[in-house]
Amino acid sequence: MKIDMAFVEELSGYRVGAPPRPTGGLSVDGAAIDAGVCAESKCENCGHQGMEYHPFIRDNSHSYRAFAVCPECGEAFEF
Repeated sequence: MKIDMAFVEELSGYRVGAPPRPTGGLSVDGAAIDAGVCAESKCENCGHQGMEYHPFIRDNSHSYRAFAVCPECGEAFEF
C-alpha cells in the first residue's frame, strides 16, 4: 500500500484493527462483511478486481474506519 502523508495524519489516534466481533444473539460481524465487500470490489482507479481490507479503530470513541486498498496500484478508498 502506498502511504500518503495526508492519509496517515487523518488516521492520527487510530490503530490497525477491526471492531471486536459481537457476542451472543443474532449479532452481525460487520468486519467480516466489510472484508468480503473488499474482496469482491473493483478498483475505481485501475480496474483491478479484488481489494484488500484495511480496518482502523479508535478505542476511546468507538470509532471505526475501513478502507479498500488496491494491491495493484495502491489506491485507497474509505467506505
